[in-house]
Amino acid sequence: MVLYMLLFIFLLVIALLFIDYFFGQRMYQKHPPVFNFTKKKADFDLITTGDRFFKLFFDDIRNAKSNVDISFFIVKNDDISKQFYTLLKQKTTEGVTVRFMVDRIGSFRLKKDIINDLKTNGVEFIYSDKPSFPFLFYKLNRRNHRKITVIDHEVAYIGGFNIGKEYIGADPKLGDPWRDYHIRMTGAVIPTIQQVFDYDYTSATLGNPISVDYITDKGADQETSHQTKSLDIIVSESGQLEDKFVSWINNATSEILIGTPYFIPSKRMFNALLTALYKGIDVKVIVPEKADHPLVKPAGFPYYRELTRAGGDVFLFNQGFYHAKVIIIDETFCDLGTANFDMRSVFLNKEINVIMDSYEDINSVRSAFLKDINNSRPITEQWMQQQSVKVKLEGLVARLVRPLL
Repeated sequence: MVLYMLLFIFLLVIALLFIDYFFGQRMYQKHPPVFNFTKKKADFDLITTGDRFFKLFFDDIRNAKSNVDISFFIVKNDDISKQFYTLLKQKTTEGVTVRFMVDRIGSFRLKKDIINDLKTNGVEFIYSDKPSFPFLFYKLNRRNHRKITVIDHEVAYIGGFNIGKEYIGADPKLGDPWRDYHIRMTGAVIPTIQQVFDYDYTSATLGNPISVDYITDKGADQETSHQTKSLDIIVSESGQLEDKFVSWINNATSEILIGTPYFIPSKRMFNALLTALYKGIDVKVIVPEKADHPLVKPAGFPYYRELTRAGGDVFLFNQGFYHAKVIIIDETFCDLGTANFDMRSVFLNKEINVIMDSYEDINSVRSAFLKDINNSRPITEQWMQQQSVKVKLEGLVARLVRPLL
């Protein structure tokens, strides 16, 4: 009798969580904010290593004169994080306004004494997307995954790096190097990125209300004569990104290159890749050999198997951890930013990506991608068969929760 009662309670909890998630997702997807930005002129640099990222990032903060606006998904309590916090506090003593926003779930390990110290020293700290009722379970899974920095309305950063020792290859479990793609930008694109940060910060300040806003560019496009490159800023949440991913893939004619730490695509996204392969288009995917989250790696195994059987190539990056989020198509299109090629980024997370139109820069990213392939090993049918029983069982469990991984 007790066993039946426990089983009933378990099934009831599962049912309530499903109802919470289903109706929460339905409500948010019904009225998501729509960001409609025009292409902007910009100068930008690709950053692929943590050492270079933190050097440039910290130097730009040190040189700030008026404003530092920062949003990260993950920040830690380790040494590199403490250097970052010390730098923020130093800037407030110089009269610089510092607004610092982190995701409540992504940065749940951040210690309260660090937060209090930041606030005491003038840093305007806030959590974005704090879970609350109603739809608590859904909101626990709906996260601000954007990594945005804007300094003095002149310099901006977007990409995959967060703040922590693993991003400089100092985590012994994940190894060195940590491979990521991040870009540093200047030029007319900066006000657009500032708008996204301001929108998220205001939403967090007001308690993260459901928005029906339609956000467009503010002000004129002030371009400088030396800027010849342009960027599109893609801001998404609540399912908006799936259409874009599918459209980009469907427009390919010769080559699709995808780099992502988590390859768990929606059915539409995966079918688009299979269709591309049937058309004779070359499809290559890089994923990490090491896993930084449970179940995520085995959740990708069915996709790896079907993709390779259809003629695609999947590579395991085994020289550290691979965290880049990039799509390169036909050497004429490149998207990179914060969104992974998975259902969480598409249907749950708040993300921000950039699209390049310069052949020179697209080729630079493509060259970095091909170099990463050389530091990877291909997934084969034999490799799949050799996976342990434990890994295969994890894959079965992962199938049940793929949208949340």
